[in-house]
Amino acid sequence: MRRLLLLAAAFAYMVLLIEAVRAAVAWWRGDATLGPLDFALIGALPLLAWIWFRHFSMFRKDCAKGACVLPDEKGGPPASSR
Repeated sequence: MRRLLLLAAAFAYMVLLIEAVRAAVAWWRGDATLGPLDFALIGALPLLAWIWFRHFSMFRKDCAKGACVLPDEKGGPPASSR
């Protein structure tokens, strides 16, 4: 059950992030059909981007410790973590 809730939350986050980027691009191009929800998403875009870069992207803090290093050719752990 916990895994299903986590998956649903991740899906909802990605939908919010994609819709916020879509609204920001429409605003940047001067689209005149933006509503209050679009402006709220544009306002939330910095927070959504910060969450992405802080927790989910390859630029997160713990990624430099070997969490994002690809395994070597033999399929074992990275040489730096041995």
